[in-house]
Amino acid sequence: MSRRIGLVSIQKNRAPWLHEWVAFHHLVGFSKFYVYAHNCTDHSDAVLNQLSSVYDLKAFRVSTDENQVQLKAYQHAYEQFGHECDWLAFIDGDEFLFPTAALSIGEALAEYDYLRTSAIGAYWVCFGSSGHVQEPPGLVIQNYRRRPSLAFEINRHVKSIVRGRQATRVGPNSHTFATPWGTQDELGRPIDFGLTQYEPSYTRLRINHYVTQSLQFFKQFKQTSGAADAGAGYVRPDSWWTKHDHNDELDSSLVHLVEPLRREMARIEIAGAGVLAEPAMA
Repeated sequence: MSRRIGLVSIQKNRAPWLHEWVAFHHLVGFSKFYVYAHNCTDHSDAVLNQLSSVYDLKAFRVSTDENQVQLKAYQHAYEQFGHECDWLAFIDGDEFLFPTAALSIGEALAEYDYLRTSAIGAYWVCFGSSGHVQEPPGLVIQNYRRRPSLAFEINRHVKSIVRGRQATRVGPNSHTFATPWGTQDELGRPIDFGLTQYEPSYTRLRINHYVTQSLQFFKQFKQTSGAADAGAGYVRPDSWWTKHDHNDELDSSLVHLVEPLRREMARIEIAGAGVLAEPAMA
């Protein structure tokens, strides 16, 4: 049975990486994209326009500094498009969600179709800078392959993949939603908050979270970019970098997708008559 799996995201100034992010998720089986460009000052609009000529992608410009803008965008997406999809995942632009055993995200979610659950929580695997001081050109999934151990406490966070066509309310945070039958992780353990008490499981689903990227990226953008679910004034302290930038282990989880992703990005560049964006940082 063909499943329609959607992806919802609100992103700010990630034009250099949008092609990779959308192409990657298309490769792993997502068929519909709903992207909210939040207070972007780069060329995100142009990139999303090009991507919408290749994929089933709807883009929205969000211009506000109000708090909880991420939750409002998510609620809009679910109310307007939840009927179009069997499942919708809600993730950020630095998060790459993929099946770890199945060939596609639809196949991985198939076993939950007939269970009494409204949402599946997929666990993070956080990545560090891999020693990059300057932001390198090329693919995120290739440039950033070093991470802390899987037991890293922050990996206990989940992001939600929500069943479509239900009475669902976004919140209390961007990680978990209020749904008729609740949220479970891939092992069926109940989840009521974005940070769980469980040891993460990656037998079916996983989110590679490239949470830091380079030191340059952190200093010039992420540190003072605010947070979509907290407000534009939020500033990450230097201790945030120290807490997250761990590079103890080399990770090979997405090596097999590097070349297919390159081919897909070349295809969409031709199909959309666009130019792939490279990082443009001072």
